[in-house]
Amino acid sequence: MEFTYEDFEPFCKWKREPNSDTLEIHLPGFKRQQLRVQLSSSGNLVISGERESDSDGKKRNRFRREFNVSNEIEANQIQAKFFNGILYVIMPKRSTAAAAGVDVKASTMNWNKRLAMEIIAAVSSAVAVGVYVTKYCQCSHLGS
Repeated sequence: MEFTYEDFEPFCKWKREPNSDTLEIHLPGFKRQQLRVQLSSSGNLVISGERESDSDGKKRNRFRREFNVSNEIEANQIQAKFFNGILYVIMPKRSTAAAAGVDVKASTMNWNKRLAMEIIAAVSSAVAVGVYVTKYCQCSHLGS
């Protein structure tokens, strides 16, 4: 059977929030089984769908949309839900440090090392002052 295709561009709307971005794609007349949501090897989100548009099944409506997924999105956590003719694609964001490419564990380790060095310097200074005072101070209450 040979099909006649009619390509169309569905209405899309973004909802940006601090912890996630949600893409709403309005697809009246579609069923969940007629839709595909994929992450391409290049890291793009590919959403497509196809359905019959006439009773004899020869004419079909189809669409294909591709969206760039930013580095701030946790790609392996992307979810899609289809409800009342609207496809919701929820894209959770990474933590701020992870999105910036900062290794949180390494950053914490560096901070801990710096703190330890500051404590060692402060204790060494206190000990040095104590030794100096004990040795060179002519204070009567220290006992000689």
